[in-house]
Amino acid sequence: MTLKHEKPLSESPIVSSSIGDFVLDIDVLSGMSVSHRIDVGLHSSISIAARVHAGASLSIVIVGDVESDCIIDRAISVIGDSASIELSSSIRTRGNVRCDISDDIDVVANDSRCIIDNRVVAHDASRAVIRERVVVHQAVNSGSIATTIRGMLIGESASVRAIPELDIATNMVSAKHAVSIARPSAQALAYCASRGIDRDAAMTMIADGLLCPAGSAETTSDVDRQ
Repeated sequence: MTLKHEKPLSESPIVSSSIGDFVLDIDVLSGMSVSHRIDVGLHSSISIAARVHAGASLSIVIVGDVESDCIIDRAISVIGDSASIELSSSIRTRGNVRCDISDDIDVVANDSRCIIDNRVVAHDASRAVIRERVVVHQAVNSGSIATTIRGMLIGESASVRAIPELDIATNMVSAKHAVSIARPSAQALAYCASRGIDRDAAMTMIADGLLCPAGSAETTSDVDRQ
């Protein structure tokens, strides 16, 4: 199965300064479990490269408010059988900023599990571009892939662009993706109004519901280790 979308070549790349950048390059060795929770508001660029070995697990959670142009780039290679990775972001963009999120996953091992879940609430005239790319090689004979992009627009000029790409070269792997980008529904706003909640507060509540869904667990992790 191959699902591809053209990259947004019409937009020039963000140029990041070295000040405030977060860079991580690691090997998650067999049997290890590694998790990081990073506050996007502290960094102009987040660049993560990792190689995940047999039986290992890796979790990268990115949260916070984006108030200046920001790049988030996660490149993960799954090279060991029965490895697990979870990549997620839960962020707000504000003002006139742009945030580019790019996740590139390369799977060459069997029985791996990959989950990507990016959630962005875009306020004002801010923009977010989210690209999720997963490549599974032909020799892989088992595993599961699930990618999700959810965006909410708060502001007439706000935008969120979703670019999912699945390149699955085998029929032995379960793969799925989902995309949802919308403004708060009139029905939800009307319901809040009927409960005495004003429009601005209702918009905030609905956005919070997207970024912090019921039942989600706080990830325990290392924060911003440089």
